[in-house]
Amino acid sequence: MKNALYQAEIEKMCRLYQNILNEAQDRLNASKTFSNMEKQGIIHSLQILIENSIGKAKHVLKFKAQEIPVSPYDVFQVLEEIGIINSEDQKKWKKLIDFRNAAVYEYMNVSEEIVFHLIREHKYTFILDFLRKPFEDF
Repeated sequence: MKNALYQAEIEKMCRLYQNILNEAQDRLNASKTFSNMEKQGIIHSLQILIENSIGKAKHVLKFKAQEIPVSPYDVFQVLEEIGIINSEDQKKWKKLIDFRNAAVYEYMNVSEEIVFHLIREHKYTFILDFLRKPFEDF
């Protein structure tokens, strides 16, 4: 039951941030510009999704009775080792964690090009797919 409640909250959060990122994508496709506040909102939306993915990955490891590493990189490495994700996905997670670290710790150095690429190319749907996947399907 605990995982069901957690998953329900994840679904609500995903809807909110997917709407924000979809709106950003529509504006990018229409060649509209963003204010600095909107740019920060987009970055924050991606950061929140990645943070929640790290949390969910830890919950998945707990669900699978695995030891939970401290480092988010190691969390996804263990998911690969036990066959939950493949090596290609593990590489994507490493890049997303790198992005999240830049957004949190080096926020002055976050590349708008990378952010807009993630939005324009629907790269954020990879994160949403992971978050929306029910625990029983892992």
